[in-house]
Amino acid sequence: MSTFTEISESDAVTTYRLERTLWSGSTAACESVMIAESSAYGRLLFLDGELQSASRDEHIYHESLVHPVMASALAHFGTPLKVLVVGGGEGATVREVLRWQNVAVDWVDIDGELVDLCERHLNWAPGVRRDPRVSFYAEDIGTFLTKTGNYDVIILDLPDPDGDTGYLYSTAFWMDLSAHLVADGRVVTHVGPVSPVADPGPFGPGYIRVRAFAAVAGLSFSPAGFYRIGIPSFQGDWGFASTVKGPGSFFDFDPEMIQKRIPAVRVADGRQMREWATPALLWRSHTG
Repeated sequence: MSTFTEISESDAVTTYRLERTLWSGSTAACESVMIAESSAYGRLLFLDGELQSASRDEHIYHESLVHPVMASALAHFGTPLKVLVVGGGEGATVREVLRWQNVAVDWVDIDGELVDLCERHLNWAPGVRRDPRVSFYAEDIGTFLTKTGNYDVIILDLPDPDGDTGYLYSTAFWMDLSAHLVADGRVVTHVGPVSPVADPGPFGPGYIRVRAFAAVAGLSFSPAGFYRIGIPSFQGDWGFASTVKGPGSFFDFDPEMIQKRIPAVRVADGRQMREWATPALLWRSHTG
């Protein structure tokens, strides 16, 4: 047995007990990749020293990221839906999108080596790259956006929106994404660890950065589109920011829609949708 200590931007220090390491090394796009096993959380994926997913609770993160935005888009547009997934090397984000009927997915992840490793050692989304509804592109999202069309839904499953992310989460990034989002299109991103008492402001630095840079591109990540959920392996609440390109309301859909269309959901049922749309007092003091 060994241990691995993660220090996050939120100043949380977490030590994971590892039973064994399955793969450790680097890829062309990532300096440090480690896939290991833990008795507490199952199989773990670490990138550049930070936990990305754990087999015991990855469904909490991926259902929370995907199903609200898909329900919001379906309620507005109907089907078919054209979806862009950016990042998400484990394949689980695309897996959740494919649970919806009549979708076409462009999946862009710069790190094709990482996607291969995840297929081999995690296998959380078997066959998604070969699904006829999916077109996979192992390339930089900035390059990809110069040659693609428009989308009804854009889902971002990228590293945390920390200060040093280069093009990702920058003003240029949001401008490029907005240019490929149809009128009334929906976009969602995670914003990292959040807290109702965070410093320097509500929800934490990741949310503040996303909101500030996206606003320049006309994407208003208002508090009304913010939601969060506790993820055990992440040691706390994880935040998500969603918005509509236009005047519409993100949570303006039947809370029971997801469960009606995807009966096997483990997280995003109607009760959870209502909680996200109408947060408890501790969070409502910031969401208004």
